[in-house]
Amino acid sequence: MEHGKEDVASKEYAVLMEHDPVSRLKTQHRSLRRQMCLIQFMTVFLCISCCLFTLMYQPYASSCKENEIKKAPEIGMQRQAPESDSREDITLGQSPTRFTRLTIKQKPGVSGAGNVTWILKSPEPDHKEYFTLDNDCESLKVHRDGTYKVSLQITYRGLEGYIGDGEQSQHGILHHEIHHYTDSYPRVPPLLTYMETVNFKSPYWKKTLFSEGIFSLNTGDRLKVWSSHLILIDVGEKVEQKTFFVAYPHFFS
Repeated sequence: MEHGKEDVASKEYAVLMEHDPVSRLKTQHRSLRRQMCLIQFMTVFLCISCCLFTLMYQPYASSCKENEIKKAPEIGMQRQAPESDSREDITLGQSPTRFTRLTIKQKPGVSGAGNVTWILKSPEPDHKEYFTLDNDCESLKVHRDGTYKVSLQITYRGLEGYIGDGEQSQHGILHHEIHHYTDSYPRVPPLLTYMETVNFKSPYWKKTLFSEGIFSLNTGDRLKVWSSHLILIDVGEKVEQKTFFVAYPHFFS
């Protein structure tokens, strides 16, 4: 009998030993769930707090910005007020751009290729500070180092019976360039080049070729315009609107 009681007691102990790990796992699981719930609660609480803080701070922030916007012009006006008269005087007293505008000088009987001759058209006051037209009426001389904008427009027109100098086909090429004479280069480099194909056998045509660019020029440099067909340059009415050579300062350091 005693032996049987011992067997029963050992079995109960074994059963208790088997259920103990399960209870521990349940306890750990419950503990983890409580921790997760606590973390979720804290997260939700922080989110709600941030939203409430944003809603409460937004009206205050907008009012601060409005105050800054209102104050800024007042400060600016106070600073500009003493100088308003002088600034207006400076704005009104600015002189127009000092440009040099040349138009073609008519030379009857000139044909073939060569340099275009010019006359000065409506010079601005003190225009000689930057450019002058030499006595040969071909060279535009630079009087000050700087960066200049140079524009050239030449209008050509057809002539009855003209087929070009030594050109066998009915099509020819109108070609003109601005040549840059300077001590900085041993040769004469072209600043601008323009070419256009036309039908010389038809007298009923006109071509206006316009080009411009910005260039660095030095004191003493000279600019000349060379054309392949001087005889075809239109020198009729309003010639100053058809053919012109313009230069003016673009930038100075």
